[in-house]
Amino acid sequence: MKGYQIVEECYLRPYRDDGIQPYDQRIGILDFLRELKAGAEILPRCSAYQVVGLDEALYLAGREGREVVAVDIRRVLQQSAQSLDRRIIEVQVICKGKIKMGHGFWLEFRGEELRLDSIFGVPRNCSIREGIEFYETGFNLSS
Repeated sequence: MKGYQIVEECYLRPYRDDGIQPYDQRIGILDFLRELKAGAEILPRCSAYQVVGLDEALYLAGREGREVVAVDIRRVLQQSAQSLDRRIIEVQVICKGKIKMGHGFWLEFRGEELRLDSIFGVPRNCSIREGIEFYETGFNLSS
């Protein structure tokens, strides 16, 4: 089953010759969520999306609003899981900040720690070679 690939922007090929190949279609997180709410069935089969702006959306929600925003994002993603999987959609979530894994899964962005585990759970840590890491989780976000 396909799922979400969560990666730091600095590990993408435009920034590193040996980096991760970015997916074809770049879309903002709010636009992506809007598309999913309208029905993932309208997305072209076998398409690959590079979703940007999650870090900005969480940061701008403020400390008090971040958990509410994260739960809403997770709900929309979970509701679309079967459709995304059936349509063989690939999704990269690109983060500008530094992704951290420890007792949780979070992102250091603009001097703040933004929890990503509220959205993605605890994903699997992967690497394509030494020094280039990314994280993966299924569309159902059950991990």
